[in-house]
Amino acid sequence: MVDYKQILLDLKQKKEDRIQAAFHLENIADEASIQALAKALETDPSPIVRHECAFALGETACPSLAAEPLKKACEKDKNIFVRHEALLALATLGDKNNLSFIQHFLKDKDPEIVESAEIALQRLENS
Repeated sequence: MVDYKQILLDLKQKKEDRIQAAFHLENIADEASIQALAKALETDPSPIVRHECAFALGETACPSLAAEPLKKACEKDKNIFVRHEALLALATLGDKNNLSFIQHFLKDKDPEIVESAEIALQRLENS
């Protein structure tokens, strides 16, 4: 059986292979898979891989495990595209407890993040 967690976290693997591993882990969505996605979101040097990990975390539909790593990415990731995707992924989780956290980003210095927060709020309020 393929160890997608190992592929995702092995920086010697191609970016495309790490991204594909993230999508497989999204579908598995058990605790170990979500933890691997969270670790890659925090540590992978590629913004594209981190972006896809944020997306995958949202798709796991597991707010109890995925929300905190996504919040951390919203606050700390240096890449605007990763922050954007982490905001949308928080909304995708469907947990209205994240509303006030997302609202905080309506005052962000980056207009793209403000717009992402607006979209995330609409998505979450309509879920």
